Amino acid sequence: MPLARALAPRATTAPSPLLLYTATTPPSFCAQPLLRLDASAPRRAFFSLPDLPSSPQTLTATRILPYSSTHLYTLVSDVDAYSKFVPYCSQSRVTRWADPDPSRPDAPRSPIQADLRVGWGGFEETFTSRLRCVPGESVEALSGADALDASATREQVKDAGGAVFKSLVTKWQIRPVDSASNQTRVDLVIRFQFANPLYAAVSAAVSEKVAGVMIEAFEKRARSILGTPKAALK
Repeated sequence: MPLARALAPRATTAPSPLLLYTATTPPSFCAQPLLRLDASAPRRAFFSLPDLPSSPQTLTATRILPYSSTHLYTLVSDVDAYSKFVPYCSQSRVTRWADPDPSRPDAPRSPIQADLRVGWGGFEETFTSRLRCVPGESVEALSGADALDASATREQVKDAGGAVFKSLVTKWQIRPVDSASNQTRVDLVIRFQFANPLYAAVSAAVSEKVAGVMIEAFEKRARSILGTPKAALK
């Protein structure tokens, strides 16, 4: 081979337009894609979520308990104690109380706001919840978008939900059945909506049992505070 030909620069093959970086690419760029993708090309998802309903889900449970409605309402309105006996509530603290009623100076004040940490199926979230208490009848905790009043703007409603729950409402209803025997009906209604359908899919099996587990725990709480049914009827 002639010396001039051997020393002449060799033609190099142009790199493929698909390759963006070579093995000598600085480490700071290693996370970049190795293929140039056409932004106009249609993309296909590797998996898709089931077509879940976007409307809130509702869970209910009912018990007839052998205690007076007054005693049971006292337990339900003790929001500070929720974390001690209510499943799926790991923290509870009342942050605001209603102003005392001048006509009833000895009447206990009702809680109107609380910080509650709730969740199930591996998901938890802390809410500043608005409380609605009807003495002797019901206690309702409204969290997320439901905690806003009627004057809230559309932007406030949109931003009110958390990362896990878009809204969460829990209501305890107390109704005397037979005052002579201290029979009281307790209804629990839970209305909620996850912020992401993936959370609903993952926790679906647990969600169906939440209301039943909670009202069973409340019955145990009543028995431990008020005594056995036989003692409570005296």
